[in-house]
Amino acid sequence: MIQTTIIAQGEVYLSEEDRQILRNEPPYVRKRYRAVSRTLAPDLVRITRGEAAILIDRSKRQLQRIVKRFKKEGIQGLRFRSKRPHSTPMNKTPLDIERRVIEVRKATGFGSEQLAAIVNEGLALEEESRNRITDTTCYNILARNDLVEAERRVMKRYKSFEWGHPDELIQCDLTEFNGFPILTMEDDHSREGWAGRIEDATDDMVVVEGMTRLHPHVFENLLTDNGKQFARMNSTMRRYCEEHMTGKHIWSTIHHPQTLGKLSAFQKGMKRFLIHRMGRSVDRDAIDECIRVYVDWHNNGLKVRTTSCYPEERYSGGRDPRWYERLVKALKLEWILPLPAEGG
Repeated sequence: MIQTTIIAQGEVYLSEEDRQILRNEPPYVRKRYRAVSRTLAPDLVRITRGEAAILIDRSKRQLQRIVKRFKKEGIQGLRFRSKRPHSTPMNKTPLDIERRVIEVRKATGFGSEQLAAIVNEGLALEEESRNRITDTTCYNILARNDLVEAERRVMKRYKSFEWGHPDELIQCDLTEFNGFPILTMEDDHSREGWAGRIEDATDDMVVVEGMTRLHPHVFENLLTDNGKQFARMNSTMRRYCEEHMTGKHIWSTIHHPQTLGKLSAFQKGMKRFLIHRMGRSVDRDAIDECIRVYVDWHNNGLKVRTTSCYPEERYSGGRDPRWYERLVKALKLEWILPLPAEGG
């Protein structure tokens, strides 16, 4: 029960001791005290708790908590409390798992979803039962190790369309890495991808031979851009279509990159991997090997979010289970990721 009330310079104090202590308190504590003291003061200077809550820009419920802490702890109860948790969670990601995520990230440059898939494949091979890690856990590991930059992107969503079965439509386009032309193809239905370096992107015959090498099977329709290698008047491309297709050649709409959006995503992921692994290198053999490694992983180890399937699984009905072993060996990560037992 409040015994005395002091009014000095227009301010209400509940005791002389409070007045002395408040001289050394920060402004927000004095502001809170002003609201609390007016709610506990005698009727002559008392205000309602709703009015007091407005004084400190808080809700009435929050003010009630502050008053309760003040009654229990005094002025100390008006100070901000630490938001640090009382205890460290017991389910913190083990250091060895965190290290695996970091090393695979450094070796590939992949995002959290892809990193989780690779690390979980290794965990499945451990002799002891280990919990799988989620995409969110991977992202948090990358974030606290300064391996990603948080940024907000506004993306315009559009409805995605896909053809009904494998080889019904093959997308084809050219890209470039460190001055070397790379031919890329992708099945629209399954997202199965093929890629390979070619010597000359301006030579129609070289482009056609590259397409035949990447996808030797007959398919229905072909989707390309309007580059001269794929032009309507290009007799070399026309002969290729007559020999390898049962449908028609479709050209993308000019200034509308979404038409080849699936293939563009495949190219973007591959070039990100090449840049991470190769930098500015012009070593042809090394570039060819990196392309092979990426394509093998993309088709067998990357689950497509929109289809919830692996490209090879959706394209041919099954994927190669040895993709993980090949990836680990190609990236020289045997020291950090486990390999299947011999003959397993």
